[in-house]
Amino acid sequence: MRDAWNILDFTIVGISIVSIVLQDVDLGILKVLRMARVLRPLRVISRNPGLRIIVISMINAIPNIGNVMVVSILFLLLFAILGTNLYKGYFFYCEVENVPENLVDKIRDKYDCMDYGGDWINKDQNFDGVLASIITLFNVMTTEGWIGVMWDAVDASAIDKVPVVNSSYIQVGFFILFMIFGSLFILNRH
Repeated sequence: MRDAWNILDFTIVGISIVSIVLQDVDLGILKVLRMARVLRPLRVISRNPGLRIIVISMINAIPNIGNVMVVSILFLLLFAILGTNLYKGYFFYCEVENVPENLVDKIRDKYDCMDYGGDWINKDQNFDGVLASIITLFNVMTTEGWIGVMWDAVDASAIDKVPVVNSSYIQVGFFILFMIFGSLFILNRH
């Protein structure tokens, strides 16, 4: 019982025995003990020296991974604040499902949309707060659906205005810059 791996092995076996003996009893604490069965694969590590070295190396790498995460979060926070300043309130659009077809072309802003019976809806990926910006930029950084977010920014015309197709191509620069630094340097470098 002087080796930490033997103590871990003993604890796992002891929890398993207690869990099996008290299998029919329905107590809250026993559910926690049953969850400890997840530690069973760690018994394999105690018997295999190669796996033990790998696990110890991974545990020793946690502080360095933490440093990379802090840099990545600060980078995301910086661009999220910038994105919130640039695009807050710009990603709304009019859902024209309930609007008569002859009035759809007359909708120019939020108030026209609601007057004609439409719904003023925000996109799922938006920059209306720092947290929403971080989530949107993380999705952009992973290159999953980033082109749709970029084109939503290009189409955005003004707050409470209906999006206009290709209204500002300069918005592409923000996303290209973010993709260069975010996806290529931050995600792939570390």
